[in-house]
Amino acid sequence: MKPILCIINPKSGVKKSLKAFKDNQKKFTEKNFESEILITKESGHAERFVQKEDLSRFDRLIIMGGDGTVNEVLNGLYLSNRLESTNIAIIPTGSGNSVMHDLNLLEIDKALDVALGNNIIKIDSILAQFDNCTKISISIIGWGMFSQGNVLAEKLRFIGTIRYDVASIITLLIKRSYKAELIIDENTRNDISCSFLVGCNSKHTGKGMYIAPDGGFQDGVIDFVTVENKVSRFQIANLFSKVYSGKHTILPYVKIQKINSFKINSNQETFFNIDGELIKSKSVSAKVFPKSVNIYV
Repeated sequence: MKPILCIINPKSGVKKSLKAFKDNQKKFTEKNFESEILITKESGHAERFVQKEDLSRFDRLIIMGGDGTVNEVLNGLYLSNRLESTNIAIIPTGSGNSVMHDLNLLEIDKALDVALGNNIIKIDSILAQFDNCTKISISIIGWGMFSQGNVLAEKLRFIGTIRYDVASIITLLIKRSYKAELIIDENTRNDISCSFLVGCNSKHTGKGMYIAPDGGFQDGVIDFVTVENKVSRFQIANLFSKVYSGKHTILPYVKIQKINSFKINSNQETFFNIDGELIKSKSVSAKVFPKSVNIYV
């Protein structure tokens, strides 16, 4: 039997990835699997390794980390033309764990049992073209307040997972509008001013925000969330208080539509949030990449 490659990000979330692997090595033996490990050392390490490594000698990849680590692995697979032919599993040891929220696999023991099992499904991703790179997203692509909050959260990484909540509050207090040209499905073009835009592949995003409750990564479309500019700080705060339950969708200043593609053209360099990671670009052009990821469930 081929070995499993475990990609471990020791700095993800509350830095429990390596411990989770060591504590559960017995399960690999019980399932008659040998394992090889890659312990990532820096941002981009997993992507570069996956892109160059001979993965044909592995039965599957198990990713122990958060949304950012998953994103790196998927992009390494995409850039080496192996995204649709490689089977992955995820152990939720990060801060956000968006995909595992969707799959209801937030317990490490349960997630590892699934990762060592045999049940695989194909799920969608989003293919996004930025000014200087092409990226795969398995969760969300956000812009406006949704990305600026992550810029601040990265600076607050030293305080742990609570950094997302702190960054959201500070971003809320600053409150500003974001202007761009928005094109939906290649035919609806508008100049917009908004608080934020989010293209969702998964139902959840960072720390369990239930941002697209009627969506999911098997429906073949993007759930596109728009929050108007003409909202008060109180209304934005109200939105964030409801987003964990999915009740934000009933708010009159929140619009959600099911689409196949979108393009955001800003008139200056700005940050986009892709699965919790930040990309600097003036624009993004994104579309559904149906059934492109093989994942154990």
